Amino acid sequence: MRDLKQQTEAIVERLFEESDDSQGSLETDGISEDEAILEVARCLRKLGDEYNEMIQPHLKELKPQINQLVMDQGCETFTGMVTQLSHNPKLQTHLQQLGPEMNLLKIAVALGIQITKEVPDLLPKVKVAMADFINSRLLGWVQNSGGWENIKS
Repeated sequence: MRDLKQQTEAIVERLFEESDDSQGSLETDGISEDEAILEVARCLRKLGDEYNEMIQPHLKELKPQINQLVMDQGCETFTGMVTQLSHNPKLQTHLQQLGPEMNLLKIAVALGIQITKEVPDLLPKVKVAMADFINSRLLGWVQNSGGWENIKS
């Protein structure tokens, strides 16, 4: 069984496989951990899609940071972008409905999906940056919530 960090990396990987239409639909091989990871990835994808409309107008403000992602490792830049969006007063009415950790998770997923739609070549960097962000900023919350299985519900 994978530890929580490894599960996060697998979930992020599946999240982007799920969003990549060129790879077709995903099938699990019947292993319960893989099925659970796929379920969480689909749940995160749904959360990201819900926030997509709210995040998209603010991407223009983040264009310099998106360009920075092309040149650096991406982790610090991605974290800065999530933080900037989470403190955006225009998004605060939508963000007040959930706890701060869930808000950061939703923003990170929506942002990652949007960046890869805008600049598909950034997909590998966004995967690493998103998994790093979740593992460094939200892993304790996931663990205290009982793991990814409980976050999706």
